[in-house]
Amino acid sequence: MKILAATDGSRAGNAAVRFASNLLGNARKGELVVLTVLPDGADLPDAATGEKPRSGAAARFRVVRARHADEVPEVISREADRLRVDLIVVGSEGRESLADWVVGGTALRLIYVARRPVTVVRAPRKRAAR
Repeated sequence: MKILAATDGSRAGNAAVRFASNLLGNARKGELVVLTVLPDGADLPDAATGEKPRSGAAARFRVVRARHADEVPEVISREADRLRVDLIVVGSEGRESLADWVVGGTALRLIYVARRPVTVVRAPRKRAAR
């Protein structure tokens, strides 16, 4: 099984990498591709690849640029098709509109444009400060 986990180094992105890594488990024939898509002009964040995969499967990291911020889901979909992955995993913090609250904007758009199966992983909630 080949899985693409899209991340931007955020809590949601890290949750996607963690989920994909756990899904592969110790599969020796599995492959995990951790993809970071940067909108044009954006700098590579310090934690661009975020969470490190923990599975026994092979993992590789790719960073690609999008021409515009709103093109990120399309770039993820194209990379998934190019790499012939079996599953795309993306995280969601969901917070802007009602639809974004349920499923984040990038994740929601990806569900519509991807030709491969998509799993949306909800980011863990922040703990309240004591």
